[in-house]
Amino acid sequence: MPSERVQRRIEALLDDADAALSNQDWSKAAEISRVVLSMDAENADAATYLTAVETATSGDSASPKIELTPAGSSSETVIAAEGAIPTSFANGRYQVSRFLGEGGKKRVYQAHDTLLDRDIAFALI
Repeated sequence: MPSERVQRRIEALLDDADAALSNQDWSKAAEISRVVLSMDAENADAATYLTAVETATSGDSASPKIELTPAGSSSETVIAAEGAIPTSFANGRYQVSRFLGEGGKKRVYQAHDTLLDRDIAFALI
C-alpha cells in the first residue's frame, strides 16, 4: 500500500486524468493513468481510466445501441438486463450519461458526479 504522501500524489494525478477524460484528451489521460499504475499497480481508478481511453480510441465507430433502464430506488446499482444500464447510482449522486466500453470482466460507463459537478468513469463487474 502506498504511503500517505504517495497516495496524495496519486489522487492529484487521478484528478488530472479525470479532467483529461472529460476534455477527451485521450493521450494525456492514458499517460497519467500509466504513471499512476507505475506507482500503484493495483489502482482500480487508473485501470478504469486506461480502459476508457482504449475504448474511446479503438476506432470502432459502431458503438452499441443501449436502452437506459432506470435504477431502483435503493442505493444499489441495478442492471435490468443484458445491455441495459442504470441511469443513476449512489442515491442519485452519479447520473449515468453513456456506455464507454467493455473489457474482459467489466463494463465501463461515463457518469456525472452531481455533488462535485464533474464527469467520472466507473466500471461494473
